[in-house]
Amino acid sequence: MSKGTFGLALSGGGSRAAAFHRGTLMGLADVGLLSEVAVVSTVSGGSIFGAAWMASQSRGETLDAFLASMRAELAKGFIARTVRARLLKTLLPGYTRTNAMAGTFDAAFFHGMTLKDLPRRPRLVMNTCVMNHGQVGKFAREGFKAVGLVPPGSMAPSQWVPLPDFSVALAASASAAFPVGLPPVYLSRGPGGVPAGWGDSPELQKADKIALTDGGVLENLGVQTLLNTASEFAAWDLAVSDAGTREKAWTPGGLAAPLAGLFMGAVSAPVLERVTILMNNEEDRRMRHDLFDDREAGWLAQALRDPAVAARADLKAFLAEQADGPARRVLMVRVSQGWGHFVKAVPRWRLLGLAADFEARSGQKAPALPPLDDVAAKEAFLAAVGADLGPAKAIFTAMGGAAEVDKLNAVGTVFSGLSLEDIDGLAQHARWQVLANRAVYWGEEMPG
Repeated sequence: MSKGTFGLALSGGGSRAAAFHRGTLMGLADVGLLSEVAVVSTVSGGSIFGAAWMASQSRGETLDAFLASMRAELAKGFIARTVRARLLKTLLPGYTRTNAMAGTFDAAFFHGMTLKDLPRRPRLVMNTCVMNHGQVGKFAREGFKAVGLVPPGSMAPSQWVPLPDFSVALAASASAAFPVGLPPVYLSRGPGGVPAGWGDSPELQKADKIALTDGGVLENLGVQTLLNTASEFAAWDLAVSDAGTREKAWTPGGLAAPLAGLFMGAVSAPVLERVTILMNNEEDRRMRHDLFDDREAGWLAQALRDPAVAARADLKAFLAEQADGPARRVLMVRVSQGWGHFVKAVPRWRLLGLAADFEARSGQKAPALPPLDDVAAKEAFLAAVGADLGPAKAIFTAMGGAAEVDKLNAVGTVFSGLSLEDIDGLAQHARWQVLANRAVYWGEEMPG
């Protein structure tokens, strides 16, 4: 992995995610970073959007043309089109509701495109959940890969299964097969699928098909794939487009809620039981990693307080193991974030860094640090040290401010049609955040 590699993660969230990701692309183009994207890691609704973007690029379309086309398709929605055109086909053996949705996506975006037709740059990787063993599965130009899916006797952790003629629409739909209502996509054994006997365990080897469901079951941002330094999709600097909304308090609801739950359970109960187990296992793995990361951070802080820190052998060894080069840069764009939240969240360490950069650049003393929870004082400080939030705030104000952010957090995740007002609002909401993040966190040096 080159320290200049720039990756883009597109989260799940159905049509809301696709509408929000439109604005992330707009913002990255505004600040000159979109052309630097080397790898795109996607999940669920982000996979539909990311794959559609790659299909548009392979046809030689401009960014403006793609964004306009996506806007029109999101306004029409996908569920009604699927029901009208393909409902009866779901009665056929092996043809599921997920296959039907894939057909709609193919007609709208892909036109028969297969994995081998994906562009080489940016590299697209669509993340799914392999239900057989609870690991991330990846579709890309090379085919399909998952940890443990290897030839008998292989010492490698994973290996590509070449699937050159596999439908991009179906691969993206496998990533977006939300367990409530959309059945898994199955990779069969044999020619055109997973070779017989592949798997690092008897259970995986004996499975006659590989079941794939929504990648958000394991990780809904698409970041994990980019952070894996051993992966060919690893990236150093990241832009993360997170279409998750603010958490709301749960209420049991009225009579309609139990009836809806009964229907969903009847349709998806076996899958949901397995998904619950996988989510619990993944959360346990994540907490174990967090625990060890926290222990490492505590040890590092203690070591740095040691007056003889430069001579400590354990700290020298730790630093020698770390990758050399600049600190990682991240642009985090979120549906759940408003202006005040963004400004308040700028941490003290970043303010100190901006102040130091300003003093080195100008030879002048930086202003005193503002209170961390004072939005106006923080804005003034950021402007004084050269982090210009003016363009971002202008977009935020023009889109309707905090009231519009509250409204956008109520937009649903299903693939039904969205209003043009919501589609445009979500795009502008992402766009101002890219500009704000670029001003505060990125610095002047571009990736490359």
